[in-house]
Amino acid sequence: MKTWYRVTIGVLAPVLIAGCGQSQAAGHPKTQRSASTKTGTPTASTRTQVLRVGAQQYQGSKNLHKFETNAKAHPQSYQAQLEAGSAANVNNHPRQAMSYWQRALQLNPHQGKPYEYIGNIYLDTYNNPQQALGWYKKTIANGPTYDWGWYRVVQLEAHFGHMAAAQKYAAEAAKVLPANNKVLKELQTFVTPTSS
Repeated sequence: MKTWYRVTIGVLAPVLIAGCGQSQAAGHPKTQRSASTKTGTPTASTRTQVLRVGAQQYQGSKNLHKFETNAKAHPQSYQAQLEAGSAANVNNHPRQAMSYWQRALQLNPHQGKPYEYIGNIYLDTYNNPQQALGWYKKTIANGPTYDWGWYRVVQLEAHFGHMAAAQKYAAEAAKVLPANNKVLKELQTFVTPTSS
């Protein structure tokens, strides 16, 4: 199996410095991910935390409690649900994170971040790129101006060897994202053949 995440880290290093915290997992430095059981649940003995730029504010049980309390106090706040999900995810509670992000989607289904974040859980935590791709496609369908959604769709289509699809999505992204968008420029690394 290809190690797609290593490509992401190498390609996005300059972009991440300029845009810290824009995506939950797209290209952020990672530790080794856990092995998964047949049910897609990470095994407790091998679970490790994904390190993210800008994640420090969410780390630790006190911060998790703070963001969860805020989400419960403001159940109609998209931002409160998004932040509680991020705190749960950073503290290795992926199912809880997805629950908060799904609530955020109920409040505002036209924002791309929660779809991408759920996709990232499937990709990074459950090692299920096929399921992740479905969520990333929801990202671009519901939040077409969210650049990281396009990045993830093109990335996984290329990972699966679906170059025609990757090129199609990169071309569609070019129609909706600003021409100077850094993520849009990075999409070309997946669809441009490299000379050997």
